[in-house]
Amino acid sequence: MKKHGATLILIACLCATDAAVAIDTVKKKTNESVLGQISAMDSNTVTVTKRGTKIRVPVSQIKMILYDDEPSSLSLARASVAHGRYEDALRVLGEIDTSRIKRKWIVADVEFFKALCAAQLALRGEGDISDAGSQMVRFVSAYRDNYHGLGANRLIGDLLVANRQYGSAVNYYALLAEVPWLDYRLQAAVDIGWAHLAAGKTDEALASFQKAIDMKQADAEENNADVQQQRKLAQVGKARCLAEKGRLDDAVRLLRQTIDQADPKNIVLGARAYNALGTALRKAGKPRDALLAFLHVDILYFASPEDHAEALANLAELWHEVHKTDRAIQAQETLRKRYKNSRWASQ
Repeated sequence: MKKHGATLILIACLCATDAAVAIDTVKKKTNESVLGQISAMDSNTVTVTKRGTKIRVPVSQIKMILYDDEPSSLSLARASVAHGRYEDALRVLGEIDTSRIKRKWIVADVEFFKALCAAQLALRGEGDISDAGSQMVRFVSAYRDNYHGLGANRLIGDLLVANRQYGSAVNYYALLAEVPWLDYRLQAAVDIGWAHLAAGKTDEALASFQKAIDMKQADAEENNADVQQQRKLAQVGKARCLAEKGRLDDAVRLLRQTIDQADPKNIVLGARAYNALGTALRKAGKPRDALLAFLHVDILYFASPEDHAEALANLAELWHEVHKTDRAIQAQETLRKRYKNSRWASQ
């Protein structure tokens, strides 16, 4: 009985010790969770300490971090962001008094999600792109060792592309090419390719897309869903470059192959692929076939804002070509109202 009693006391002491410190949750992309106290963090790694043991989790594996003592409003804001309700998230985040928060990482999360919401709204045409970019740059400068840093730099690149500052965007995207993870390096090459393409630098874009296609890593990362996604986006980008170079049959063939092999629920890939297919078919003098391609984006993949804006811009012209003036006006009005900040709205 004495031994049993001592064991119970020991368990109670351990539980009391755990309760005395914050028990944070690092949720991984694999749906696994690492529990413990966040004890260190930089832009590449988050360290979780549990009963004296340090567990280092690469940022590439992290889906989100939930802090034990964070305000409930922050959790609500994350949920709103996950569902694209950025206005709701901003309203909730604005109610948080960060001066009362002791842990710097929680304050950083509040500031990051404020900047993220501003960026996404600006990209949707519901905010000022330059202001959103400045807010995200301030976050990166103030929290250089935060695990959101890589995602923040990529968003700055997206905002710069939307603002037609393609060279500066490439510099920010290139920061993701310096990390050891294949999916991030692929993403950097693909983003750089699209930035070059938007700037009219087809040769540079093709080289970047081909770099992504050829990039290999002999480990389990090759089976990573993000890796496979970036490779397919690189194929779409390559096809877009081939179309720009007049190799229309090769471009259409590659795009139809990519579409056939893609998950129809993959919004970003579907939108990029059908836009590229529509562009190639327009160049091939097939306006009605091109219409069908761009309509796929308008009807099925409108949740990808910049791609939807591109599809609408093309539809406005193509409906005129096939003498459907009312449909052309409708597409143009939707483009201007919904995506007024997009470079496609001013073309």
